[in-house]
Amino acid sequence: MVKNNKIKILNILSGAKFGGAELFFERLTCSFDKHKDIQQKIIIRRNKRRFNILNEKISEIEQINNFNYYNPFCSFKVEKIIKDFKPDIVLSWMNRASKILPNKKINNEKTVGRIGGFYKIKNYVNCDFLVTNTPDLKKYVISQGWDQRAVEYIPNFVIQNQDSILSKKDKNNNVILCMGRFHQNKAIDIIIKAMPFLPKFNLFIVGDGSLRIDYENLIKRFNLNSRVKIFEWSEDISEFLNSCSVLVCPSRHEPFGNIVVDGWAHKIPVIVSDIDGPGKMVKHKSNGLKFEKDNVFDLVAKIEDLQSNKSLKRKIINNGFNTYKKNFSEDVIVSKYLSFFKRIRRSCAE
Repeated sequence: MVKNNKIKILNILSGAKFGGAELFFERLTCSFDKHKDIQQKIIIRRNKRRFNILNEKISEIEQINNFNYYNPFCSFKVEKIIKDFKPDIVLSWMNRASKILPNKKINNEKTVGRIGGFYKIKNYVNCDFLVTNTPDLKKYVISQGWDQRAVEYIPNFVIQNQDSILSKKDKNNNVILCMGRFHQNKAIDIIIKAMPFLPKFNLFIVGDGSLRIDYENLIKRFNLNSRVKIFEWSEDISEFLNSCSVLVCPSRHEPFGNIVVDGWAHKIPVIVSDIDGPGKMVKHKSNGLKFEKDNVFDLVAKIEDLQSNKSLKRKIINNGFNTYKKNFSEDVIVSKYLSFFKRIRRSCAE
């Protein structure tokens, strides 16, 4: 029998400075920490920004400087924390955190790898279970030899509108918003290339990454400086979402697509490329619009269709928000995680 009803979770992330998985880690750990049925400790790679954000809500945080598989101190520290904290669940995020898990049990803990991409499964050899954030990832993991009973699909959630806006009057203007890492997979170049054919629109690009100079050069090449603005990544994305009239996710590859759910939660119509996660989540002309990947002219047509059809726009906004509330709200997703953890903890106690 399990004497303590509180479930003890050790949450481990190495992670980059920014990224969808990293931002969801921050949201989920903060949600876990305020839940009455959870006691939590987290381990992160040393990161001043992330520590300051989490430290406002979470008291038990450990930081590791050189967080990788080849640092023996890293593995030693993780093992010591598991020994001292005695977690029921060790939740490791992505490859680096999952690789440094001990190869033997310390306190009969259950190890759960959280996977958000089509990664090499060998990195999760020390995990008892995997959590994927899309059905396709679950199928992929099972196809690699995992028992389907050990793979759980739980999508991400986003925070509802924070009601912080750049300018109330901008809400109804023709402002296109594109957010994400400045990476080839995000295809931000496609929305920039579409802008010469959308003379009535302005574009806000929010993010960070090595391709920024490439985007700036494209903007200059097409003489778009007066209509296209690049903003640094913001912790308060509501200020941008509340000031736009349409959100575009033009990605070439996107296993999930947190930003799509952010758009739904802020009652902003979304247009996505017909790929991976976004293409599966969005039902065309129901809770969003889809365009052909890398097809600039198809994207232009979809944006114009949306802005010229007010009834379609209202339908997409309402259905998108309902999709968010039903499937991707904080309460729904945290409840799914907690039910899963309780189930596997029971299997440990029996």
